[in-house]
Amino acid sequence: MERVIDLIIGDRRIEVTTDTPMVVMVRDLLYDGDWHTMKQDLKEKKDVVEEIEKCAFIEENVVLLDERIYDPVCFDELKEWLECKKIFPKDFVHASLAGLYDLALDYADRDLHEEAFKVVKYILEVDKNYAPAYELYGSLLIEKGEIEQGIKYLDKAIEIDPWLVPAYSSLGEAYYNSGDYLRAASYWEREIEYAPDNKLTYFMLADAYRKLKAYDKVCEVLERLLKRDPDSIMAMFQLVQAYGDAGRLEDAKRMEEQILSLRPTRAEDVEPWARIQLKHGNYKRVEEFLNLLPDSERMKPYVKLLLALCALKQGNLEQAKRTFFEVKDHSPWYLYGNKDFLSEFLNEEEMRACGIS
Repeated sequence: MERVIDLIIGDRRIEVTTDTPMVVMVRDLLYDGDWHTMKQDLKEKKDVVEEIEKCAFIEENVVLLDERIYDPVCFDELKEWLECKKIFPKDFVHASLAGLYDLALDYADRDLHEEAFKVVKYILEVDKNYAPAYELYGSLLIEKGEIEQGIKYLDKAIEIDPWLVPAYSSLGEAYYNSGDYLRAASYWEREIEYAPDNKLTYFMLADAYRKLKAYDKVCEVLERLLKRDPDSIMAMFQLVQAYGDAGRLEDAKRMEEQILSLRPTRAEDVEPWARIQLKHGNYKRVEEFLNLLPDSERMKPYVKLLLALCALKQGNLEQAKRTFFEVKDHSPWYLYGNKDFLSEFLNEEEMRACGIS
């Protein structure tokens, strides 16, 4: 501990040291800003208690102490300081672990997985029954390719907390990526049971059933989604395909007609809406709609591709070629990945004319 500065507050001299920001960091990460509970847990660490009392006095009389005095957080540095002060995980009897968990998530989001692992391991030393830590640990292991071990941690997470929705999501993804689509579906079904508004999960669940060729189940899942989100054109579009796969051709036709009567209000609905319109030859309608989008949206590869296709189908070959070549120059991967889509609407001669085939 080194002295940094002395603060004169009224008739009191407060010595700010290199320990001061560390004490504030511990309070924020482990006690949700609560000095009283922190002091209660660490009452045997007299030098730390003195720092707590000084910080509390500063906050009461001068200024609130927040992350600005210790950012960025370096967990290794924090752990080293705790060990130096002989503060161990068992000492944090009344700690709230949300702050440390958020730190681990931040490391994971920045692909600093080893740092995230360190934080999660420490959380579990503090509280071996902290379910979110098991979920995060399992998810990180799966990202590393350690599927079997990751699943064990995720199973432990939902054993402790059956309502922990992210664990069901991660388990579904793990089994899906392993090719066990039936088990993936079972976990995603449970996720929807606990969190019925997680719309992305319906699409993942539908895809798992599609892999199993359980087309009636695909239809049922997407119908459930449309009951919760009646305006989802993406769900309608996938339902058209699912009805077709299930042999329900009249239902597929009815759903297509419904899409034809709509206009998208969400970015994710533009492409599926346009595909149905293009299928029915409504090139002008699609072009007019796309040209009303903000400039930032019209610069996206999928919009350019749709505009080029509309131009070509309306006889504007040069315009179509220019736009196709723009996509080819700036996003060749996107053009390559959409050749099957383009082949639905363009014949071989049109593909060659635009430099696609």
